[in-house]
Amino acid sequence: MKSKVTRRSFIKSSAAFGGLMVLPSWCIGRQKGPNDRLNVAIVGAGGRGRASLDLINGSLDAQIVALCDVDGARAEGSFKDYAAVQKFKDYRVMIDKMGADIDGVAVCTPDHMHFPVAAWAICSGKHVCVEKPLVRTVWESREILRLAKKHGVITQMLNQGHTFNGWRILKEWNEDGLLGEIEDIYASTDRPNNWWKQGPDSMRYPQEGEKIPGTLDYKLWLGVAPMRPYSGAFIPHDWRGVRSFGTGAAGDMACHILDAAVSALDLSAPVKIWGDSSPGDDYTFPHQTSVHMEFDSKYGAGGKVRMHWLDGGLKPEGVKRIPQESVSDNTSYLVGTKNTAIVDTYGSRPMLDSRDLMKELRESGKFDAPSRVQPSAAQGNPQCEWVGACLAGEQPPSSFEYSAPFTEIALLLLIAAGCKEPVEYDAKKMRFKNYKEGNRLLHSLYDYNREFLPSEVKVPS
Repeated sequence: MKSKVTRRSFIKSSAAFGGLMVLPSWCIGRQKGPNDRLNVAIVGAGGRGRASLDLINGSLDAQIVALCDVDGARAEGSFKDYAAVQKFKDYRVMIDKMGADIDGVAVCTPDHMHFPVAAWAICSGKHVCVEKPLVRTVWESREILRLAKKHGVITQMLNQGHTFNGWRILKEWNEDGLLGEIEDIYASTDRPNNWWKQGPDSMRYPQEGEKIPGTLDYKLWLGVAPMRPYSGAFIPHDWRGVRSFGTGAAGDMACHILDAAVSALDLSAPVKIWGDSSPGDDYTFPHQTSVHMEFDSKYGAGGKVRMHWLDGGLKPEGVKRIPQESVSDNTSYLVGTKNTAIVDTYGSRPMLDSRDLMKELRESGKFDAPSRVQPSAAQGNPQCEWVGACLAGEQPPSSFEYSAPFTEIALLLLIAAGCKEPVEYDAKKMRFKNYKEGNRLLHSLYDYNREFLPSEVKVPS
């Protein structure tokens, strides 16, 4: 007799047992029926969510079964083009009503709602993928990882760069000693300049009286955040510069630009941070920041690696072996005692400052094909990588096991911006020594509206 087990039931049992199962051979290499694909719901179907919607729908291994967005006008195109699927405004209603028909949830909302939506889905037994940055605070990064481990779901932060071979190649170069001992990592971005408003001079607390568009459910948009006047200054785009909703330039771009370096060097949380910035306040992030971190690392010169992050148009200076006129935005540089590696925004194709060495690597075949780490089959498409991982019952490379600690590093860049002198960070205790303001910023600056969180999330007081 043929087995009556469908891929749907297998996916659900795989999640229940911690994602440790592997698909049986009968599921592979045959024509796919409706029970053979991952049923996915999209939260945040307009804006950036449209990209995830189309990429997931384009996979032969997935089908869209529900769309959710708090703004009917923003999601109008998605709702029209996917007219056959069910539509919702509230992710809680969608997941609770359609739970049996949803295998996975893609979270494509503004940053402040990444954690509550992902937590609600995880606690409902759904696999999740989340746009970068994974979450908005360091505490959220710890809690979302705890929930994912507890419920055994397949997870992914949607970071294109981690699906490419670049970080794998860079990792091999480092392990082979081509860079020497690592001294410094430099990275910068031109954002927020020319992308969104940020800083007290251009982003101020909104005044009462601005009319809320009739297509927007503003309470649902705020979600866990406290009520405040509506403003077109931060909806639908410039919320990135507001502390209650976004994560500034570091959250937007460090999750791309620093991915290859953090992966290649196996960096965990820093032990020291300090920085300098233009003015900021509890409402908005500084317009420009210059931040420094020190990490313990077996690859570091003297066991230490320094990281330098600049944003708002600032660029690194004094990068060894790189002429100043060649230093670029949205790029990272790994400076070793032997060579310097240059890595583009997504880490897709790292280079070395030495042309002779690059020629040697190309001729030897060590440039394009990493030998010790299996490359992804979905390069540049983390959505499809996640779908495949869910169906295989295996965590992808950018699962929360990796992306939660990595996001913590990016979020600590925001906290270091106002700390003029180096202070110690105890990652185990999630606490700074002698930096009261930093400890305040590890958590949310507001009390969460708990109706948007599942009951098993215990928010610290």
